[in-house]
Amino acid sequence: MRASKSWLMVIVLLAPASRAALAQTDSPGGSRRVVLVELYTSQGCDMCPEAERNLGILAGREPRIVPIAFHVDYFNKPWKDPFSEPLYSQRQMAFNSLYTKPKNPEYGIYYTPMMMIDGEQSINGRDPASAEAAIRRALARKPQVTLRTSLRLANNTRTGNLEIAVAPRSALVQDRPLLVCAVLREDKVVTRVESGENAKKTLTARFPARATKFEFIALKSNAEKTLNFSFERDPSWDVEHLRLAAFVQDKATGVVYQAADMPWRSNRGAASTTASSSDPRQESGEESAK
Repeated sequence: MRASKSWLMVIVLLAPASRAALAQTDSPGGSRRVVLVELYTSQGCDMCPEAERNLGILAGREPRIVPIAFHVDYFNKPWKDPFSEPLYSQRQMAFNSLYTKPKNPEYGIYYTPMMMIDGEQSINGRDPASAEAAIRRALARKPQVTLRTSLRLANNTRTGNLEIAVAPRSALVQDRPLLVCAVLREDKVVTRVESGENAKKTLTARFPARATKFEFIALKSNAEKTLNFSFERDPSWDVEHLRLAAFVQDKATGVVYQAADMPWRSNRGAASTTASSSDPRQESGEESAK
């Protein structure tokens, strides 16, 4: 386990071209939960490769989870993790501030590899049994919002516009400050690490965040709120291993109310599905979670 000794004082968190490919949905009713599973990790931590393997195993076993590996920047010496971003360290620190369950008195939950299940339960990333138990509990809860997503790709799949529509399913979320977040991830990225705790090792990153966009909203009554996020794909990223995650989270508590997952697809036309119908990592279109 590797804990950071630095503490952040300020926490921040938590036009289509021709021949564009469109993925969209008009899904039927349903109330099955999709669970967000975040892993806070670093290539500078020798305990993290095991946790990333666990994340991949969890994703393969349970189709109704959305896996994201957020690579923190506080272990970037001597090796600089190519997936690391200050925003992800800040997000983890925000969780550390919000988390009210038991945690280490010295560093709390601000360490790697730390896994967060639906913004509600912190787990050591090397403890897959506890992670599976937390996921089962989260799947049993009803989603508090309806989350619909539509992805339009253009410029030979180089750019994408993600439309996210959010509506309350419960009065409990109305007028609360909510975070709506979208994360582009690339799975199974291989990196040769030259220094640090993993020196001379070849690591396979599972679902590392490549780009993250977010906005804060508040929902009124039963009105649906729509947001748009634009993404640009680097030419070196493998299209077949790119996926978009979307989730809605309570800004005050950190609890996630619903999540969705979809592939970055260019030429299979429109698809309609619910997130509970099959493995969302195998669908060829847009995902909806209700």
